[in-house]
Amino acid sequence: MVIFMKKRIDEASILRAIACLSVIWVHVTAIPVSSLQSHSIHMKIFSFLNRAAKFTTPAFIFISGLTLFYTYKDKRLNYTSFLMKRFKATLIPYFIWSIIYYFSFIYSGYEDFSWRYLIESLLTGSISYHLYFILTILQFYLLFGIFLYLFRNFKPNIILFILLFISLFTVKYIRFEYVDRFFGRYVFYFGFGCYTAIHLDNLGKKLWKYRHLITVGYLGISSYFAYQFYQYYALEKSINNFYIEFIWFCFCFFGIIFFYNVSHYVAQKEDSILNKSLQAISRASYYIYLSHPLVIFISEDLLDRMGILSITRRFALNVIIVYGTVVPLAILYTRLKYKIIQNHRKRKKDRPVYSK
Repeated sequence: MVIFMKKRIDEASILRAIACLSVIWVHVTAIPVSSLQSHSIHMKIFSFLNRAAKFTTPAFIFISGLTLFYTYKDKRLNYTSFLMKRFKATLIPYFIWSIIYYFSFIYSGYEDFSWRYLIESLLTGSISYHLYFILTILQFYLLFGIFLYLFRNFKPNIILFILLFISLFTVKYIRFEYVDRFFGRYVFYFGFGCYTAIHLDNLGKKLWKYRHLITVGYLGISSYFAYQFYQYYALEKSINNFYIEFIWFCFCFFGIIFFYNVSHYVAQKEDSILNKSLQAISRASYYIYLSHPLVIFISEDLLDRMGILSITRRFALNVIIVYGTVVPLAILYTRLKYKIIQNHRKRKKDRPVYSK
């Protein structure tokens, strides 16, 4: 019997690495954005640098939809096994890193210990500003069977259009404290990932065919997104909230397809250092995501102790410190973990079996 293995989607791995590096960039550039004078040229530059990478949460959700649907589109889904595997891989590191953040804040004097606050924060993803994403992606794991059923049994174009309507409806009308982690806000992007998995080859070729137009669109809407941000954040001008959200929504879509094209280009160069480096970053991406704000926090404290006040100098040093420690250490940890698991499996396989 011949077993046909699904090909690996290298574009998805590379896009995951790009999104992971972009998350760090967003958080590092947010520091000067919050400190610079509103009318300065530096504020305008950093607003663009920050906003141009703000597509990351929808990108991660798109990648999840793409890889999950591609894996299970022709395969039976054992819901219990699927959820157990996903929750184990996701929640254990989430709980560990939440505790690390909580006690680091207590040690630094920003928080007092409270069981109630700890439990509430764990349930809402609120201990650190980036942990909300974990609760968001868990909702899509819980709902994946529904997505699988819909895209298998109905016309994908219609399903995607309905999901687009749900996302825009959520962005415009749904308001509550934790709406930023509500799945309805991002449901189109997960669906777009499923849709891409169905039309993987054809859609990839079409996106590449229009790469120049997509590039112009991404740069154009990034510039406008940054301009809009500068207007309401720095200059404190009043702008309709839905209009802000709608521009963000369109920007994220262009950001995903632009960097998908970039990923497609890099994926063709299998033996390049860039390809291999991004693949390694992709494998370590979850640990990079979980750990990088702690290193930013430590770096900022270190720069304070050194008496470095220049905003641009602090930014440059933060970039060097954060990228230079988080990325290689996460890659090293991932490789060591893989080797330990492989050695354990080998020893278990080679263990002699004694019969009675």
